[in-house]
Amino acid sequence: MLAHPAEAAALDDAGWHLLVGQARSAAVLGRSLSAVAARIGESALPPCAAHALTAERNLAAHRCACLRWEVEELARVLAPLGVPVILLKGAAYVIQGHDWAHWRHFGDIDILLPAATLPDAERLLAVNGWIHSKRDDYDQAYYRRWMHELPPLQHLLRGTALDVHHTIVPRTARYHPPAEKLFENAQGLPADDRLATLSTADQFLHAATHLFTEGETDMALRNLVDLHDLLCSGSAQDADGFAAALCERAATLDLIAPLALAARHLHRQLGSMAAAAINAELARNKQIRAFTGTLDWMFDAAFRGHHPSMRSRSLGSASALLYLRGHWLRMPARLLVAHLTRKLLRLSGNGKNAP
Repeated sequence: MLAHPAEAAALDDAGWHLLVGQARSAAVLGRSLSAVAARIGESALPPCAAHALTAERNLAAHRCACLRWEVEELARVLAPLGVPVILLKGAAYVIQGHDWAHWRHFGDIDILLPAATLPDAERLLAVNGWIHSKRDDYDQAYYRRWMHELPPLQHLLRGTALDVHHTIVPRTARYHPPAEKLFENAQGLPADDRLATLSTADQFLHAATHLFTEGETDMALRNLVDLHDLLCSGSAQDADGFAAALCERAATLDLIAPLALAARHLHRQLGSMAAAAINAELARNKQIRAFTGTLDWMFDAAFRGHHPSMRSRSLGSASALLYLRGHWLRMPARLLVAHLTRKLLRLSGNGKNAP
């Protein structure tokens, strides 16, 4: 329905209830119903959809207000660092004022800071109520030695979750985007020089890398919709020009493979013509990677989601394989075997999760 919202006009009552259930399951309910309402008119929505849209509108307003308050507080707390706090993913989309981001669900706030500032940033956050949510010695060492972020933080009073990144992929990952290139192209926010975001191209590549290398499937469709909306925003004036810029930037950041997967599945799942332009640009420059049927099968199952009406019988297997693939892309074999062994032992021993 996201690809063809006007088709909702032909739904009967059972179809509308099914649409609401499917969209809610995929965390795109507000985004989907707003697209449908924009196409067929909000007055044409049946009661189940109209009530769901009203509820989503109220929830979205509350989420965005809370996020803006938290971002303002982070800007204040981290101001002594003397560098802009770069907002990532959902926080960036909302603060930039994208209409489509208003509906986005998010579980934490992600920020990016230069690696050299992290000790001071951690100290400033600690004295303002931010504590580590993973305190095990192994977890602490794992994040600090291998990962692209500090151990996850949570506010002692508000419960807000915060991830403080120094780059966008783990140190041991298969791809190696130079962190300094991200900072060079960061864009300050006109309303607050304490805050910044990645460039539009870098935001897209970061989102693509997260979706197609992390191995997480719970929010796969929502994350694909993020990519669709980012691509539409970047391509609004010149689709071919933005496609060329994305391909050039992906080569600079060593992220051609995630870009190619993103373009492939945006076209495959949502029929995006802007994504087709990226595919054409990659093919023209002989940068496109070959993809196996197995990889398509895994991502197809993930994007169908968990709702009973859509859930593929192979989703469990596909999710497990994508999880293992994500870890394989994240770290070398020796470290991967040791890490997963420890994780399995911990799960069997006391039920606590490793990173």
